[in-house]
Amino acid sequence: MSTFQRAAVPAEADQHQEMAMAALLRQLAHELGALQLMTADMESSVDDMIERHAGVLDARSIQNLQLLDILNQTLLALATFAGNAASLSCPEWRIDGKAVTAELKLASLAQRLARGGGGAAKPAAQSCDQSYELFADG
Repeated sequence: MSTFQRAAVPAEADQHQEMAMAALLRQLAHELGALQLMTADMESSVDDMIERHAGVLDARSIQNLQLLDILNQTLLALATFAGNAASLSCPEWRIDGKAVTAELKLASLAQRLARGGGGAAKPAAQSCDQSYELFADG
């Protein structure tokens, strides 16, 4: 068992709900994508409100409202990142879906993530023995 599997799966095997890491990451990408779409809708509405009420809004309020654009872009980037990580994950990589979602307060979100969308893990194009550098300096 890999170090990752040992860290991800609790000692009580009868309590865990093992799932493919790729499935969890795909579901996370889906959830982040849905949030990004909601944020894009909110951003559009806020842009309209700013245009209509710019005279009564102070500069700080307008700047704070424009943070929705950064939120929107960040959610899109995170959804893309999670989707890419899912496609690079080996089918053999497993995680305890129940344990990883145990502290989530939104029960429906925890259930969706723990299910991982119910799809089979997509095999990675590269060998699972290769290592990937996800972050580079500079």
